[in-house]
Amino acid sequence: MPCVKSPIFLPPSLSSSVLSVCSVMASTRNSRPPVDLIARISDCLRQFVRGSDRLVAALSGGVDSVLLLHILLRLSGRHGFHLSALHVNHGISPNSDRWQAFCEQLCEAWGIRLDVKKVVVERDGDEGLEGAARRARYKAFAEEDAEWLVLAHHRDDQAETLLFNLLRGAGVGGAAAMPVVRPFATRQGTGILRPFLNTSRKEIVDYARAEDLAWIEDESNVDSRYARNFLRHRIFPLLRERFPGCDAVMARAAAHFSESEHLLEELARSDAAMVMREGRIIASRLARLDGARARNLLRYVLRSEGILQPDSVRLHEIVRQVCRAAPDRHLSFDLGGKVLYRYRDEVWLIPRAETGSDTVWRGEARLKWGAAVLHFKTLAGAGISREKLVSNCVRISLRRGGERFQTDSRRPRRELKKLLQEHAVPPWERSKMPLLWCGDNLVWVPGIGIDCAWQCAPGEPGIMPELEDLPSA
Repeated sequence: MPCVKSPIFLPPSLSSSVLSVCSVMASTRNSRPPVDLIARISDCLRQFVRGSDRLVAALSGGVDSVLLLHILLRLSGRHGFHLSALHVNHGISPNSDRWQAFCEQLCEAWGIRLDVKKVVVERDGDEGLEGAARRARYKAFAEEDAEWLVLAHHRDDQAETLLFNLLRGAGVGGAAAMPVVRPFATRQGTGILRPFLNTSRKEIVDYARAEDLAWIEDESNVDSRYARNFLRHRIFPLLRERFPGCDAVMARAAAHFSESEHLLEELARSDAAMVMREGRIIASRLARLDGARARNLLRYVLRSEGILQPDSVRLHEIVRQVCRAAPDRHLSFDLGGKVLYRYRDEVWLIPRAETGSDTVWRGEARLKWGAAVLHFKTLAGAGISREKLVSNCVRISLRRGGERFQTDSRRPRRELKKLLQEHAVPPWERSKMPLLWCGDNLVWVPGIGIDCAWQCAPGEPGIMPELEDLPSA
């Protein structure tokens, strides 16, 4: 990719479509930029980016992301990385499609490949419109195949994030705000890089004007009904007037909190070596830690699994119950995409899986069941008697409770619940396992076997059901 000194700031075709509805900012080129952001960003890239890495720059069309893309393009030849851009169209503003057009034509003029993703933002969720838009945006980010997703957050954003998180009762992790670099929680092998985090918005705007760049202004950025905008336009001007340089001071405070967070993470790793076995927390060992360390370890484990952190009150309650529950008591806590279970002194994090519904089997060799597949293999002298099976209505259904089962004619018929417990089938598996019925007779239970009255005789054709769990997405 060529290294250019100064990308063209606007294609002429934007004048009639984009400029009519978007506030597009541009300025006459100054003699020289006020700060050397090229050197600053180059130093940041040198620390983290390898020459063959693929970088995807998030491009909203605002001044921060436009300047970031401009500088990355300038540096791509020097550092040798592969550069592309991503624009997420949230569809919230009536100008969303015009912003997309601006980004498309800007990238075309600069010779940069642009990926556009249109997302649906849930407007009625508990997290509010800002939070829902962020979640949809990061979900789109996670679909990008690259070593680095590069974001244009700057020092002012860092200060706003710190104050915003503190007002929501954040702990050390929230007070650490945004790190310059971190792994992408939901995409292994991809990192998030924020090279502007030590740069003020004023420096960014001044530099963009000196480079004669153009950008769009999102009208929602001045709407103080949104929490972050309220802080930006109402609170921070007062803070800056009373405490000059407060943005830089708060950014330094976030860096101090970040150091503390790293120390807590090291402590969690040390505790994990003592408390965990085969990737699972042992509840009786967790109970030996004091409350703060136990909660710190659970936060660490949830973060490692990419699970949204529960609030402090709920986290306290989860740890309390996990540590104090009787050994034979089974617990479960819904954590969004996964469920935390305590079972036989171990803590399991199980993905929320799709469960099957009542289904009639019509002789298929393969039958989809929720997030699993049932295979029916034809054998001789093993499995369910084929003659009995095909002469009945065969259905697959979930447990309803009260089922009884007998695998051996020399033993009495017993409650299925007791059999599952004896075979150490975890509760989350019991609740979603498919049972095969012939009429009113329970014939087959995964992991337990075939009812003795339905087992085929030696040499008789039989059907053997097998359950295959599909890999989680």
